[in-house]
Order: sequence, then C-alpha cells, then structure tokens
Amino acid sequence: MFKPLVLLITLALAPVSMGAQMAPAAGIPADLPTGERWLKHFKEDLLPFWNVPDAWGVPRGDFPTFRGNDGKAVDWAKPPVELAEAPGWIKETFGRDYVRMKSRQTYFYGVAYHLTGDPKMLELARDGAAFIRKRALDPKTGSSVSYWERGVPKPELLARTTQDLAYAQLGLAMYYYLTRDESTLRDIKKLKRHIFTQYWNPQWQALRWVKKEGPEGEHLRQELVAQLDQINAYMLLLTPILPEPDRKTWTADLQRLAQTMVRDYHDADRHLFWGTIHDPVQKKLGSRHTDFGHSAKAYWMLERIGHLTKDQALIDLATTGARAVLKQAYLPDSGTWGSRLHPDGSVGTGKEWWIYAELDQLAATLALTDPAQALPLPRTADFWFKRMVDPVNHEVWGGTGGAPDFEVWDGPKIHQWKSGYHSAEHALVGYLTAQALHSQPATLYFAPRSAKAALRPYFFEGTATSRTSLPLPGFTGRRKIEVTFMGLR
Repeated sequence: MFKPLVLLITLALAPVSMGAQMAPAAGIPADLPTGERWLKHFKEDLLPFWNVPDAWGVPRGDFPTFRGNDGKAVDWAKPPVELAEAPGWIKETFGRDYVRMKSRQTYFYGVAYHLTGDPKMLELARDGAAFIRKRALDPKTGSSVSYWERGVPKPELLARTTQDLAYAQLGLAMYYYLTRDESTLRDIKKLKRHIFTQYWNPQWQALRWVKKEGPEGEHLRQELVAQLDQINAYMLLLTPILPEPDRKTWTADLQRLAQTMVRDYHDADRHLFWGTIHDPVQKKLGSRHTDFGHSAKAYWMLERIGHLTKDQALIDLATTGARAVLKQAYLPDSGTWGSRLHPDGSVGTGKEWWIYAELDQLAATLALTDPAQALPLPRTADFWFKRMVDPVNHEVWGGTGGAPDFEVWDGPKIHQWKSGYHSAEHALVGYLTAQALHSQPATLYFAPRSAKAALRPYFFEGTATSRTSLPLPGFTGRRKIEVTFMGLR
C-alpha cells in the first residue's frame, strides 16, 4: 500500500521587492482579504459540496459528471429542476461521463489536502487518479478516453480533442505534484508524448484540435486552448519539479507553445488572444473563446513561463497585456469583473465563474511586483464571497446576469464543464497571494516519499529558509516537515 511521507510546508511569503522583510507590503489595500479568509471560503463554502458520499462515486474515484445543486446524486428518472430545465448544450451531453470532470474533481481533492492537510482528501485524490489511470488511459498509445456514453468509450483514438487530453492530465498532475508518485508520472509522460507526437502540426508549428480527418473539418480547426490548456492543466505545474532530462524537454515545449500563442493568437494592439484562427471571419470580438477569461489565462501562463525560463521579454509582453486586460475588465461602478468585450466594444457585465476567477488570479499575481494591481481585489472578492457562493448548498454558481441586478444563474452548478477545478484554484491562489501581500506565512501540505523532494508553492517560487520535521499521528513511518519560504514570486 502506498505510504508517502507527508510534508507540512510553512511558506513565509512576501513580494519580491521586499526581500526577506516581514513589514506590510507597501501600496496593498488594507481591506484586501487575508489568507485566513480564503481558507475559510475553501473550508466552509466549497469543501462541503465535495466531501460527501454522493460526490465520491461508486467505486470511489469514479466521480460523477452531474449532480444536483443540493449535492445529491441524480435520479435520472426524475432529475432535479436545474437539470430538467438546463439549456440544450448541457442536456445534449446527458448520458455521458467525462474524464475531464473526474480529473477536475481529483484536482479539487488535491487542493483540499494541500490547504488542510486532511489525509482523507489525499485518499480521494489518489482514488480519482487511480480510476483515470486504470479506466481511461490506453496502455498502448497513452491516450485518454474523452468520455463514456452509456458505458461506451468515445470518441475514437485520434478524434479526441487536445483540450480533453490536457484536462485528463489535470488531476494526475496535481497528485504527482503532491506525492511524487513515479507510476503516476510515467502515465503523465506517456500521455504527453502521445499529444506532442500525434497532434503537433509541423506546418502550423502548433498543436491540432483533433488529428483524425473528417467531413466536418475538425482536423482543420486551430484553437487557442489546444496550446494553452497543455500549459495550465499540467505542464507549468510539473516542469520545474521534473528530473532531468525531462525538465529540459518540457521547458522547451513550454517555450514553443508560448511562441505559438504569441505568434498566432495574440493581438498586441487589442491586448487579447483570439480563441480560434482557422476561420478569419472568427477574428472578431464576441467570437468563440475570445473573452477576458482566455486572455487573462494566456497572459498569466506566459508571465509564469517567462519567470520560469528567465525570459524578460516574455514577462514584459505578458505583464503589459495583463494590465490592459484587467483595466478593460474592471467595472468600478460595481467593483466587479466583466466577462468579455462585445462587438461594439462595450464590456459584458454578466459574470462567468471561471472568467471571474482567472481575473482575480491574474491581478493577485501581478500585485506581487506591482501593488497597484491589487486595488480592485477587495471589492471583486467581496462580490465573489457574497454573490457567487451558494450559501445553502455550497460551491459557487455558474455566474450571474448583468448589471445592475447581477441575478444569480440558478442552472446546474456541476455539469460537463463545471466542476471544482476553478473554484479550488481560485481559493489556493487567493490564499497564497493574500498571505504574501500581507507579509504573512502560509502553510501547504505535501506527501512525497522523500524528505529531500524539491517543493514549490504551486505556480510560484519561494526561497526556503528553514525545514522542520514534526510527528504525524496516525501515520506510521511518516513525518511532517515544515519548510519556511520567503519571497513569493
């Protein structure tokens, strides 16, 4: 039975400009939510929705794609109203069971362990990763099933999208990041190899959407997320902790994906990323995936790659664009983020949960070196805590309508695209950056086999200043190790 060493990591995080000082960060709003507030949000608003038997699946790890807004398993003979009256794009997937959603839920439990140290959460992450590895991955090709439809795995091998393949990696990557489990890494590497050998188009110098040719022309689609989601789902998290020569290879792949995104999808004048480029007609505001969420995520990933590879030009490009996106997206009248630019140039005032989270995360990251970017965060966070959270049955709503009422969407909180991934990452990044901006230490939990494992605070860097070993009651042969880091960057 797997019995990894459990590490308790205490991170004393501060902006780069402050070095090892513990004084309050200059220019940071006094009412910026603290890390404790983000922990409270995770533990009380999010975790109860996921820490129930109906969420765990049968067998455990076979996490359901759909549940009711009350968290209960769906009786499909009499589905709850939020599913019975769901829009067509959700209803058309009833009967499907998506690997990407099992992977996102695995990620959620990984974050739950990371923030709380509760070994039961790590067990659930392990169960989710084990189910994906055993049931979804093809041992011959390394590919992953996209979904099962009434028990039948679909689609065929090279008709699976690169986005689905990337998100099959998400939960596996978080589990490896926490545990350094070598067998999990082997499957991650095999799936990545499949993606980059089968889907890379030498002519485009980019990843395809699908490989298999078909009458609908899916193989001709050039999608931002085919590149971007490889980065944010698994590559950025794992590349810095991989052994050589994998680290060098993955770093080079991150750089070529960054080059593809900047060369082909970036509009420097508008400070946005086009979601698709195969149809020139789609290069317009309001088109597929051309929104503040994808642009914010792209700039965030490029900024992080720039720091990882010490590419100042990439950092500068990403930071300039990110500041512009945040300025466009912020709605000072309501103290909230908008979701996209409309074709007439106006800002859509409605909310989409994942876009809102991405904008918060981007602003908080930039604030580590540019405190002015933190100015909107007290108000945007207040809206999230008060309006986006379901105060009765937990988790967050999918979004709201526009100003001035911001009426909450009462549709399904969990469906074929919405799981606990974005809300968990939002809380994790909120916690880490808030602690840094308040010049306070933060605590994370890991579970590697070796006490010498190189440990990092998620997508960030920090300097370890001390390392203390502590007993871990109830876990024979394991020790908690507390590591203090300075300088989140």
